[in-house]
Amino acid sequence: MASHEERNGIKTTNNKPENGRKKKILPTKTFKDRESLLTVLVENPHIKVVKHMFIASLIGLFVNTVAHDYFKNGKLKVGLGVISRGFDKLHLVVPAWGLLNICSILCYFCFNLWANVRIQMSPKVKYRQVWDLLWLFSVPIYYIIHFRAVSVFVGYFSLPIASATVLCLEQTRLLMKTHAFIRSNIEKVTSFKSHSDKDLKVASLSHYIYFLFAPTIVYSDTYPRRKTIRWNLIGQWFMEVIGVIFYYAFLLERFVIPGHKDVGLKPYSMSELFLMMCDHGTVGLLFLLLGFYVVLHTVQNLIGELMLFADREFYRDWWTSTNYSDYFRTWNIVVSDWLYTYVYKDCYELVVPGNKAFAKVLVFLLSAIVHEWILTYIFGFFLPALFLVFLFTGSCLTFLKTPDHSIVNILIWYCLALGSGWLVSLYSMEYFVRVNVPVENSTVRDFIVPRLFTLVSLEVDTT
Repeated sequence: MASHEERNGIKTTNNKPENGRKKKILPTKTFKDRESLLTVLVENPHIKVVKHMFIASLIGLFVNTVAHDYFKNGKLKVGLGVISRGFDKLHLVVPAWGLLNICSILCYFCFNLWANVRIQMSPKVKYRQVWDLLWLFSVPIYYIIHFRAVSVFVGYFSLPIASATVLCLEQTRLLMKTHAFIRSNIEKVTSFKSHSDKDLKVASLSHYIYFLFAPTIVYSDTYPRRKTIRWNLIGQWFMEVIGVIFYYAFLLERFVIPGHKDVGLKPYSMSELFLMMCDHGTVGLLFLLLGFYVVLHTVQNLIGELMLFADREFYRDWWTSTNYSDYFRTWNIVVSDWLYTYVYKDCYELVVPGNKAFAKVLVFLLSAIVHEWILTYIFGFFLPALFLVFLFTGSCLTFLKTPDHSIVNILIWYCLALGSGWLVSLYSMEYFVRVNVPVENSTVRDFIVPRLFTLVSLEVDTT
């Protein structure tokens, strides 16, 4: 019977003794030819009905939006107003995205420069250590400059939410890929013997560029490939992306914007704000499910199909989870594999050998920081709600052992709906407070202190 690691595409590495002790080595990621789970499940007509239900609800929202546009406003927008405002200034994002890719390709040449010069130096020469330290310090500096440049660009041009989302997500993805390439190839260089008959083998430029665009952020010297592109699926997935964008627009126009657009213009009691947060549980859950479907299933499969990338395991059956540890491991395999390979595994093997608890907390801390950075520059303000959720669920609930029971799965779904609804409400209310009550000559304090709790009159409801 296959082990857990083998079932999930993980190859086990044997522990080797080191100075009389066994070195703690964790399994490594391997790639194989496989379809995404939903692609397989939808072949079952009973499961396919669930997809039809979402399409039917999209049609219902479309009809509802058309009716409201015509009878209340006297004109038809059909969600196009929200979409056009969200993706405004996309013409600025495209060249910026191209520049980010050029920087990532330049990292390949810099790595080869370091490697080729290093192997020419004698191990006894002190200059080699200086050469290594020079490039070692340049890597985190590059990461910091990368993050800072994008944040300045987003703020300077005041990119709207959707356009800023595209740029920030792409910038993070490319940085993760750059780090994966460097981390995966650095040991080849450091272990290479200068006077060996063998040549140093580092990835070719074409393979590196393929890796930059492939739907994975874990580097490998080889990936399983397919022979043909299924163009019928390309068309289907493209239409699904368009459909999800309109789905988001309808939800915003019908449920989120009307309830939050006046926040900051009139006083609200604490109970009114709390009720608004509780009213968006269903909308928050739909946001979560739509985000999962479009990013981790539709877009990833679309790119994978175009690039003939055979391993389509971008997620597993997270919806059946009965504990948060399984949920986080199976929700987003693309990111969780990167965190496991380059953060958890390195921390467990090199930083604090054998300490899984410390490695897990470090993973969630890094993930929380990056997620909060993305949201901060998407919305243009600092509201660490998601950061606190990540730390709480990651540092506390993932260590909690729960029974494998359907009741626990129901509770997890309820928590997902409640938490997602609260996050949608908090970020939406803070956004409209800043739109409705602008501040001239805003300071750093104004940027990081939520105005929702300083400008909104939180009158105690005594009725």
